[in-house]
Amino acid sequence: MAAGLIATPISRAQGEYLIWFRPQRVRTLTWGGNPFKAVEIGDDPSQLSPRQSFAKWYQVVEGTCDPWSAADEATAKLIGESVADVIQQFRSVRVLIAQDQLEQVKAKVRNSEQPVAIAMATGQMLQTNEAFDRLVPDSRSVASIADMLPLFTDRTEAEQQIEDLRELHRPWRGEVLLGTGDADPRPFRIRADPVLSSPSQILGYVFIFNDLRERRAADEARRRFQADVLRRHRMLDLPVDTPRDLRFRDLMTSLVGNAQLAALEITENPDMARVPEMLEGVQSSVSRTTELLEHLMWYATAMDYKTRES
Repeated sequence: MAAGLIATPISRAQGEYLIWFRPQRVRTLTWGGNPFKAVEIGDDPSQLSPRQSFAKWYQVVEGTCDPWSAADEATAKLIGESVADVIQQFRSVRVLIAQDQLEQVKAKVRNSEQPVAIAMATGQMLQTNEAFDRLVPDSRSVASIADMLPLFTDRTEAEQQIEDLRELHRPWRGEVLLGTGDADPRPFRIRADPVLSSPSQILGYVFIFNDLRERRAADEARRRFQADVLRRHRMLDLPVDTPRDLRFRDLMTSLVGNAQLAALEITENPDMARVPEMLEGVQSSVSRTTELLEHLMWYATAMDYKTRES
């Protein structure tokens, strides 16, 4: 396909070139005799004699191209320099874009409500955000991954998980208790991941902590709400003696059903901190409404009794 090439570098990086190829040019060379013809020796080797044949000999030359001229070389160099300028400009723009994106990511990490710690491949701490600094009594003392170990109440488990993270590049997922200087350790869900540029090249590690106190408070509020709903369902299973009791049960059924729908929407709220308060508000409203219905039913019964006496 090609029998000649000319290459010009487009950067100082090894292996970056512009290459032009030329196809082969089949040529025929004319010789004044066959240069490969065997030598003929006469009766007396010491005597010289003219060649017996001066017939032309033709040789077909393949696998070569037309020679590159000085103009070809100058043009290739000029094009290479022009492309190198464009590539350099493109890479410079990419550096600016990457720098801007890096600053945006850093800002998002700094302002995140979740504690985040970023470490280099060596284990040295590269960056922590404000939430992590608030979590750790003396964040300046956390200069490496190893400095985080005293935070974990189960240090043995943490050491094993971090060793697997660094040696085997195995992510860490789980729930941990961190001693943050408060009276009691606080529950967190930890997510630790290695950052790889290739299967064998590690860039660093990212640790993200999610405070589970709000979620556990929300789970407890949901549990109390469900217990109250079950209690009211049992009330609805009581025997119905009068049409008034039937109306009361129908109203209670509608009330409990609407409360469950409201609770379902509340539990889908991403703001876990508000879930307990909102569920307690629904539960309180159901209790007040139930009490009001009971008073109304009692009042209606009393009025019927008084009417019959009259």
